[in-house]
Amino acid sequence: MSEIQADLVVRNGFVITMNDARECLERGAVAILGNKIVAVGTDRDIAGTVKAKRAIDAQGGVIHPGFVDTHVHFMNTVRGAVPDSADTSIMMNTFRRWWDSVEEEDERAATLLNCIEMLSNGTTCFLEAGTLQFPDLAAEAAAETGIRGLIGDPFLWDVPTPAGTHAMTRAPRDRNRSLKLLGGQLKRNKGEPLIRGCVVLFGLGSASDELMQAAKELSDSHQVIFSQHQSFDTHDGSADEHRLGKRAMCHYADHDLVGENCTFSHMNDLTADEAEIVRQAGMSVVWCPVTSMNLGAGAAKHARHLEMLRAGVNVSLASDGAVSGCRYDIGLQGLVGLLSSRAKSENKLAFSAEDVLELATRGGAQAVGMLDQIGSIEPGKYADLVIRTTDLPEAQPITDPIQALVYSCGSKSIATVIVNGEIAWSGGQPARVEAAMIYDLARSSRRRMWAKLSLAPEGKWPLLV
Repeated sequence: MSEIQADLVVRNGFVITMNDARECLERGAVAILGNKIVAVGTDRDIAGTVKAKRAIDAQGGVIHPGFVDTHVHFMNTVRGAVPDSADTSIMMNTFRRWWDSVEEEDERAATLLNCIEMLSNGTTCFLEAGTLQFPDLAAEAAAETGIRGLIGDPFLWDVPTPAGTHAMTRAPRDRNRSLKLLGGQLKRNKGEPLIRGCVVLFGLGSASDELMQAAKELSDSHQVIFSQHQSFDTHDGSADEHRLGKRAMCHYADHDLVGENCTFSHMNDLTADEAEIVRQAGMSVVWCPVTSMNLGAGAAKHARHLEMLRAGVNVSLASDGAVSGCRYDIGLQGLVGLLSSRAKSENKLAFSAEDVLELATRGGAQAVGMLDQIGSIEPGKYADLVIRTTDLPEAQPITDPIQALVYSCGSKSIATVIVNGEIAWSGGQPARVEAAMIYDLARSSRRRMWAKLSLAPEGKWPLLV
């Protein structure tokens, strides 16, 4: 057998491959050449067949594919700007005012902070939710951190603003404007860029059939995904039904506006007929369990994510925004999804630790249209993987590494994150950018934005200074 050349071997770890057979290697190794995986096997086999320039000893820790966060808003510098008990409508108007006022330096700070937070929690790829005012700048900032991602165009919508909603002057709800911007980020999809473009509308009833048709046709012709917010809560479902004359997904199916390349986020308020349409269309559904529960969404009580998953629908996990989703941590989302599914179904067997890994890796990869490139540790795929430490009380005694990862260790156990064959996170710090510099940028941005919007902390307890 000829010797395999590699730049890096990650060895001596419990490898969760997430390949088609879901094979795990108790003491395995992964060989990387350039940005691709070239060999996966037992530690002994890899040592005998691969010649590597350098090695990382996982010291018995878990090695798994990087997580994919399939719906994120780059605005975690807004943390603390909305009281914990504020009504959702007040929160959203604060966000719209924030988006209307953000400048380039603010969006750069937020993007850098978001990306290193995701890396610290084991996320190696993200799907941005179409709420960037300066997507070109954000794409550059994200790439600096070494993370992989997909970005859309800013605030594409054309249905008039509902009463009581802050009308964004920078991004008016105008069809001509939206059609002009639509597909602008697809220019990135040449070669093997870390940050790619996709088609994203804001959604939640803000797009006409004409705009949705243009988005769907563009995603079809460029073979990219089409994403939007959809059916977050009961009031969204009712508003769509009033505007369209029937349930939204039924209307979209009648007008050929959905298909396998559609990745719709939230999807809490679906009827059984709508869930069946999702299944038949081969769509991906993005589940944001923490946001739904944190915002008290009534639809979260009867959401059909578990039922759709068991019916064969591709379901992925997402952090959404820093205020509603608490933090950009897919491990947290998966654990909350697991616990809520068991509580709602009154069945401990309804959702498992293995299910969490399915949604966080392969489910996410399929949702962003990259299952043939990421989502599992296999030769030929991009080298996006996470190495976890066992040097934690929560990791001991080492019995079932998968259960320990999901239930007890969480993101605390993440030691090293590799994206595209390069170390992006190690030793509690980002490897390609300076954390202290990013924190300074974020704090400066927060001060500017709070002053601009006349925001102030609203704590419930007296503060002595």
